[in-house]
This record gives sequence, structure tokens and C-alpha cells, in this order.
Amino acid sequence: MFARIAPVHPGRVLALVPASRYAGHAVIDCAGLVPGSFATWNLEPHRTDEDRLRLFHLCLHRSLRAHCPSVLVLGLPRFDGEHLRALRGAAAELAQAHGVPVVARKVDDARQLLIGRRRGDHLDALADRLVRGFFPELVVPRATGEARRYHRNAFSAAAVAVHELIERAPLSAAVIAKNEAFTMGRFNAALAESARRHFPDNL
Repeated sequence: MFARIAPVHPGRVLALVPASRYAGHAVIDCAGLVPGSFATWNLEPHRTDEDRLRLFHLCLHRSLRAHCPSVLVLGLPRFDGEHLRALRGAAAELAQAHGVPVVARKVDDARQLLIGRRRGDHLDALADRLVRGFFPELVVPRATGEARRYHRNAFSAAAVAVHELIERAPLSAAVIAKNEAFTMGRFNAALAESARRHFPDNL
């Protein structure tokens, strides 16, 4: 039995993109990217699915305790599998035990939100949009091969977190957005749609 977590901020979003090798993690709220939350959990050194699941569970438990989110959003990949569903199921069960609600969103939807389509014109298109439009403190990875794959899911998690923040707290999303974000993909339209839902009498 876990103690229920009281969120630090009602719009704080913890986003997780589970993967069999590198799980992406990011936490954002009305102040932007929470320091120390942009991370990749390296599950690769663990040989069995059970060992990876145990490490994944431990990392998420620590994150929930450290960041006290108001929601956990799980990123759904384009290509799914039994092991990924097991990781998401474990994440949902742990979050709910802490009293944190869980939602799922497609990573492709977050990409379309910021890029305008599922694929950008280069491999780091999503990372570029996030750095220029929201989180200038991040650095777009310029490495190739395995090093680039290592960081990719963390940027996907940040994109999923932005998507959820728009839906849950559009004013917070507008506050953390830089000027360039309002010209990206469907961001401006999605922000306006969410604001109309939240504040129908004011728009």
C-alpha cells in the first residue's frame, strides 16, 4: 500500500514512453520542464523481461515520489508489443496505487501537434521543435546510431507531456511556449480548442 501523492501543481504532467531498451521520461508544469526530469531509463543491461520490469518499476516509483504529478501520461508507440503493454500496465498500476490518474496518448499525435505530421524532414525534427519552441535548456542530440536512439524517447516523452498539458491546462501550456511554438504544427489550433473547452464563457 502506497501513500497517496498530493500534486505539487494541479497541471503537473509526468510523461513516460516505455520501451524495451530505453524508456523516455519528462515532467512539465506551468514553470516548464521540471529540473532533473528529462531522462532516459536504460533498461538494456538487464537480460530478462522480469529484470527490466523490476528496474522500470523502481525508477517510476522514485519519480512519482520526487515529482508528485497530477497525472501520468503514457506514450503509445506506433509499433506496440506484449512487453511494452506489460510495462505500461505496471506503470498504470503503480501510479493508481499512489492516487495518480493515468491517461494514454499516441506519440504520433504529439508529433503531429508539433511537426504537423508523423515524420519530420530530418531525424531530430521533434527534438528541434521542443528545444526552439519550449525548452531551450535542452540540447538536440547530434550523435548518431545508438547514442541518438538513447535520447529519442525522452524527447518523445516531452512532446507527449506538452500534448497533455494543452488538454489539461491550456494557460500553462501557453505560458511555457516560446514565440516560435505558436507557428508549429497544430499547436496554436489545439491550444485554442482546449481553451474554449476550459473557458467557454470567456472566449
